[in-house]
Amino acid sequence: MSMAVSPATALGVDIGGTTIKLGRVASDGSLTDTRTVPTPRDPHVLAEVIATEVDRTPEPAIGVVNPGIIDERTGVVTFAANLGWRDLPLQAILEHRLGRRVLLGHDVRAGALAESLWGAGAAGDMLFMPLGTGIASALVLDGVVRGTGWAGEVGQVLIPDPDHPGARVPFEQIASASALAARYAAATGSSDVSAGARGVLERLATGDPVAAEIVRTAIDALADLLADTAGLLGPVPIVLGGGLAEAGDAVLEPLRAALAQRLPTELRAPLRAAVLGSWAGCLGAGALALELRQERR
Repeated sequence: MSMAVSPATALGVDIGGTTIKLGRVASDGSLTDTRTVPTPRDPHVLAEVIATEVDRTPEPAIGVVNPGIIDERTGVVTFAANLGWRDLPLQAILEHRLGRRVLLGHDVRAGALAESLWGAGAAGDMLFMPLGTGIASALVLDGVVRGTGWAGEVGQVLIPDPDHPGARVPFEQIASASALAARYAAATGSSDVSAGARGVLERLATGDPVAAEIVRTAIDALADLLADTAGLLGPVPIVLGGGLAEAGDAVLEPLRAALAQRLPTELRAPLRAAVLGSWAGCLGAGALALELRQERR
C-alpha cells in the first residue's frame, strides 16, 4: 500500500508598508497559519517581530519579500520609500537574528512567481503587473522570474501628466489604484481619498464625468505602456493584479479596447486579472523558500 506524501512547506513573509503578512506555504500552493502584524520601520525591531512569528510557525526554510528596489543577489534593499530604507542589508540582519539562511526577494517578483505556479499565469510565460499603491512589473519566462534591482520598476517611468499639460510625472501617479483616488480628489477639490479606486469606479458607473476622465486617462497611459512592452516582448500574456485589477471588466474591457487601437492583431496578448489577491506576495515568498529547501537536499 502506497503512503500519501505530504507536500513540502515553508514560511512566507511579505513585508508591506503597513503590515506584514505571514503564512505557511505548501508546494501545492495551499496557504495556512496566516496572520498579519504591524510593520516596524526599524529593521532590527522588524527582525525581532519576524523571529517571534518564526517561533510560532517553525519551518526549515523562510522566504521574505519586500517592496522597493531589491537586489536579490546581495540581499540588500537599495531603496524602499514607504519604509524609509536605503542600502539596507536586510537579508544579513534577518539571518543574524534568526541564525539561519533567509531568502530575500522583491514582493512583485514573488507575486509573479506565485501567480505563475498556482494562479492566473500557471503553466506559461507572463508579464505580471499589480496596480496597487504603486506599480511595478515582473516577467516570467520558461517558469523563471527574470530581473533584479531596478528591473520592472515601470511605475517610475516619466509620462505626460494628463492633469497638468506640459508636465511629466511617474506613471504610477497616473494609473495606480491610489493615483485614481488622489487624482479624483484633486479634480473635485476634496482631500478625501478613503474610498480609494473602488470609489472612483463606483462614481464612474453612475455617469460621473470627472471619474470617467480620470479612469480614461489612466487606462490610456496603461495601454501605451503595455503596447510598448508588447512591441519589445511579443504577445506575452499580461496578468494584472492589485486593487485596480479587482474591478474586473470595468478596467479590463476598456483596456483591451485601448490595446486593440495600438497593436496589430498578432501583438495583442491575452489580458486577465490575477487570482491570488493580496496574499500573492506571501505565497511567492514561500515559493522562494521552497526553492531554497530543494537546494539543501
